[in-house]
Amino acid sequence: MGFWKKLFSGSETPPESAREMSRNASCWCGSGKKYKQCHFAKDRSYFTAKANESCQGST
Repeated sequence: MGFWKKLFSGSETPPESAREMSRNASCWCGSGKKYKQCHFAKDRSYFTAKANESCQGST
């Protein structure tokens, strides 16, 4: 997948390794930005929603 498509596509799911990334590490998308300034908020909401789905499904 191309750089710009990764950067601007809304349907891209973060890799599982993003769950353990440091906020000051380079972002996994390859933009050159720090993770906290690039995908941190989006990934955090994705992983929270994913965790909530698994909690809802187990009841």
